[in-house]
Amino acid sequence: MRKAIARLDAEQKAQLLYLADLGTAMFTSALVVCTLKVVVDLFVGG
Repeated sequence: MRKAIARLDAEQKAQLLYLADLGTAMFTSALVVCTLKVVVDLFVGG
């Protein structure tokens, strides 16, 4: 994988980092929402 990334130019690396950041942000926000839902369901009783 490192060899494949090393072959990319600067613009392609920037786009790949953007996609990785976007995926991380989406995963994190979904995790927060699910965690809050579990906490609310636990204390409110669903």
